[in-house]
Amino acid sequence: MKHQIIAMAALLTCGSFAGKAQDNGGRKAITDTTSQLNEVIVTASRVAESINEVPSSVNLIGAKELNRQSQINTNLPYILMQKVPGMSASEEGQNNFIGKLRGRNFLVLIDGVPQSTPLRNGGRDLRTIDVSAIDHIEVINGASSMYGNGAAGGIINYITKKSVQNRPFSSSTYLSNSLNLAKPDGTYGYNISQVFSGRSNKFDYLVQGKIANTGVVRSSDGEVVSPFYGLGETRTYNALVKLGYDIAPKHRIDVMGNYFNSIQDSKYIGTKGNYGVSPAIGVPGDTNILGGTPYNKTLSVKYTGSYGRTDANATLYYDDINSVFEAYNQVYSHHTGARINFNTPFQAGRHNSLQLIYGLDVLKDYTVQKDMAEKLVTPEMNLISMAPYVQGKLVIHHDWIFKAGMRYENMLFKVGELTKNNKVTPAANNTYDAVVFNAGFRYNKLKLLQPYFSFSQGFSVGDVGLILRNGVSLNAMDVSPVKVNNYELGFNGNAGKFNYEVSGYYSTTPKGLTFAETGTPGNYTLSAVPQRIYGIEAILGLQATSWLHLGSSVSYMDGREDPKNNGSYDTKPDNSVISPFKITGNAGFKVTKSWDLMVQMVHLGARDVFSKEQYNYGKYPITGYTLFDLLTSYKLKQVTINFAVNNLFNASYYPIHSEVRGATTEGRYYVKGSGANATLGVTINL
Repeated sequence: MKHQIIAMAALLTCGSFAGKAQDNGGRKAITDTTSQLNEVIVTASRVAESINEVPSSVNLIGAKELNRQSQINTNLPYILMQKVPGMSASEEGQNNFIGKLRGRNFLVLIDGVPQSTPLRNGGRDLRTIDVSAIDHIEVINGASSMYGNGAAGGIINYITKKSVQNRPFSSSTYLSNSLNLAKPDGTYGYNISQVFSGRSNKFDYLVQGKIANTGVVRSSDGEVVSPFYGLGETRTYNALVKLGYDIAPKHRIDVMGNYFNSIQDSKYIGTKGNYGVSPAIGVPGDTNILGGTPYNKTLSVKYTGSYGRTDANATLYYDDINSVFEAYNQVYSHHTGARINFNTPFQAGRHNSLQLIYGLDVLKDYTVQKDMAEKLVTPEMNLISMAPYVQGKLVIHHDWIFKAGMRYENMLFKVGELTKNNKVTPAANNTYDAVVFNAGFRYNKLKLLQPYFSFSQGFSVGDVGLILRNGVSLNAMDVSPVKVNNYELGFNGNAGKFNYEVSGYYSTTPKGLTFAETGTPGNYTLSAVPQRIYGIEAILGLQATSWLHLGSSVSYMDGREDPKNNGSYDTKPDNSVISPFKITGNAGFKVTKSWDLMVQMVHLGARDVFSKEQYNYGKYPITGYTLFDLLTSYKLKQVTINFAVNNLFNASYYPIHSEVRGATTEGRYYVKGSGANATLGVTINL
């Protein structure tokens, strides 16, 4: 098996599983993830623009690539791990507590509507919508000043499916069945999704529905994986409705509503794992606690229009999420807000142009944590913010692109009364503000070498609920926004059939968060220390022949901390912050005109930098692992048959989060990953 892995890795690291190389200066053809987007993104600058105009690292997972990945594994964190170099490893469960983008927390959006709950991290923001409702994903790497609180590590924006525009009715149906190949008993799962869409005159619509149910999850040895925060025996529903109407030429209104529900109802209970000896497994038993996400409701109304040379859009949105943590408590959070955005172009000479993007964001974030009896765990928290911003883009002779912008955030933070252990912590409120900047440039003259450089800032008020729930007064804390400074230098280009992108980054913050379990299992202390994180990422692509596409991505990061706050950065950040070395590879074969085959690989390296005396949350050794996946599809007119195997060689491994938590919480998180899992599906497009 070892020789198989080495040989396959050598093959896969040659390039990217991409469509045919595009003569566009190099960026579009890096991976197939962008080929369906015509290079247009909206997340980086709040307006539609080519990724060749963005002076920073952007990863796009397009509709075709997203569909391919979802045949293998429908868990969005797993897909992001495969396709985004700076993304940390999937936790393979309900949570993404250790989920990081370049070592820092990120902000998750659905069509620009915030899903993250930074006031009390619920760790569910990556799983607030089903993959079947998503058209493509836009990932902005590094701190971003464009969307406010929570984007210290970047932005992940799920763009929902779009209606078919060239006919009044279309239908797409997907059915699949799955089994664990290591030991099928009890592992059967199914997935059914349906999309109707179309356009008639000025009106267009899309209606999507999804129901799925998973069996138990078994590791490579056939044992039932502990269901503690797992995805086994989980039923998922998703419903998306989108309505659009062209009010007049260049004036339009869009309404989007999405409902997501994912609940685990396991007939097993988890044992305690023994770190380094034996994993936690599932044994027959039942519990009344139904962990998961009982609901996430997202609604937005968006107007777009043109007034002379100025394009305008205004969005009103609402999001309401409830996350339940097995046998413990739950987080309620809802966001209400508005985004008003204007885009005005100017001609600055014969060969130069200037574009101004400006507007205002308003947000009310209500978050509270309660136990299962609805008793307060944290006080009720309200964050009200208003943030004007401006962004300028100057294009000189079509090849030099300069960007700079600023955002001012004014926040009112209100905290309610909390009674805990007969101690009353009174209500309090305070105001805070933050100013964040970004600047960068690109040079697009040469196809072979297109450099870019950027400086960007992001901020977060942090997981303040984690401290407030201990009965600490707001007035005794410093919850002013913590800034992250991100510097990035990158190059991309193509040479015939080969294309690439390489970027290096360096980010600093005065308050990087670290955790440690106290003497009581499941109780953690939180500390904030000056922190530096740096790394390098590369994406390579090769159109080897008309029937063979190869690809790879590589990412490495490390960092230093100053725990004594004396200017001496002599400590390494723990494994919940720094992801191990990661390399992915994929090979796509066009066997016949109708038959496609793809093999992909992800390898996560080891990281062992702490002594046994230091072992605690994030400081246990990471052993790493290598996984292979297989997907083959055969198309018959309007019907496509798909067969996939996740963890093709039935590897035995511990997911990264399992070793990050190690022996904490009595080893309940110390679980093995899933063994080989096969999926047979059919897609019908009418």
